[in-house]
Amino acid sequence: MIRVGSGCQPLWIYMAYTGSVGTFIGSAAINLLELLLRFLVFYAIAYLFSSNRKLVSFKLLLLGVFWQIVFAMILLKIPAITFMFQKVNDGLQVITSSTAKGVAFCFGGLASPPASSGLGFILAFQGFPVLIVISALSSLLIYWRILPTIIKILSIFYRKAFCIGGTLGIAVSANMFTGMSETPLVIKPYLSKLNHSELFTLMVCGTSGIASSVIALYSSIVGAIVPNALSHIISAILINIPAALTLARIMVPPTEKAHLTEGDDIGLVTAKSTLDAIYTGIMDGAKVIITIIAMIIGFISLVDITNQILTLLPSVEGEALSMQRMLGWLMSPVAMLIGIPWEEARTAGSIIGAKIIMNEVIGFQELVSSAAILSDSTKIIMIYAICGFANLGSVGIMIGIYGALVPERRQEVISLGMRSILAGAIANCLTATLVGVVLRM
Repeated sequence: MIRVGSGCQPLWIYMAYTGSVGTFIGSAAINLLELLLRFLVFYAIAYLFSSNRKLVSFKLLLLGVFWQIVFAMILLKIPAITFMFQKVNDGLQVITSSTAKGVAFCFGGLASPPASSGLGFILAFQGFPVLIVISALSSLLIYWRILPTIIKILSIFYRKAFCIGGTLGIAVSANMFTGMSETPLVIKPYLSKLNHSELFTLMVCGTSGIASSVIALYSSIVGAIVPNALSHIISAILINIPAALTLARIMVPPTEKAHLTEGDDIGLVTAKSTLDAIYTGIMDGAKVIITIIAMIIGFISLVDITNQILTLLPSVEGEALSMQRMLGWLMSPVAMLIGIPWEEARTAGSIIGAKIIMNEVIGFQELVSSAAILSDSTKIIMIYAICGFANLGSVGIMIGIYGALVPERRQEVISLGMRSILAGAIANCLTATLVGVVLRM
């Protein structure tokens, strides 16, 4: 028997070992090449919609792709990170169960789990109330200066890693915990000083991400079809950041003379006491619930009216036309591009389209209702593809927010609105594409 190496292992064992390593390396190379080709298509779309292609920095593009891959590998492949998310999920379950007790006191059996109530899942009573508790806790952590400290530490990293100004660094860090509506308030004194590209970047970070107050809601919706859904939603928030920063500076690149806005002394604490922080958080959470309920009722009703009108047209493939079917056809190529198999692409495309036309809550509900015909990997990829505020309704929200805070820039925000939705949607698709490849490795 021929032996090799210092350990004198049999040659056949050595060959088997090196062969498996070679197979792994080859598979990883193929996955990486596939990923880069898909990324190339999405970034090419962003480049086509750039306001000034001559100013696009390909160095910043490569930097953004690098950090997005690093974020994905850390969040999805390091066991310690996964374990941490599981513990966070356990903590969230405590918050959810405590919230259920408060809801049960007010609404009785309507707050009971579907299995015991026999009424099914009631979103308004079993999903939304946790937003109030999460908002109150966030407000309390801000008043106690725990959250501001974390934000300022993170902002230093984003400033150095992504070559952005201090004000934008703080806004990006805060956006991980706040959201599209609240983040502009964090840097309110500096909004008027942001250059054109920085303002657009702030908007894209908002449309590509979500608020911490709705994380519990989304995980409760999809938790029944995807194990540890919370960890995927948190990962989506973090992985979306490099994509959003990169896409924003491709679609609206900074000019050579543009200055980076600095703002190290931004005050996040506005409450006067602990009780004031709790009260403010509770009321803010209630406002969010009312807004979401109003949007869902309005959009679902309008979609149904549209579908009723479409039934008057001739049927296609033996079925009546609907917005969902039409969106499925339109977005099927996008679904395939993010890694969805062809046989599931139409369903996945319909979910992505519903999220963009309406909102992500409806997108998650559509995902749950279609779960029986989707594979496990497709369900996970779709969570990342629709986990963001990139929908048409967000344009109106941004115009309202920025118009109130910096009225002199209202027209500028209007001109950037639709482009920010496109950038946010592409960022979500990039993240979904990356996650699909990483999970196969």
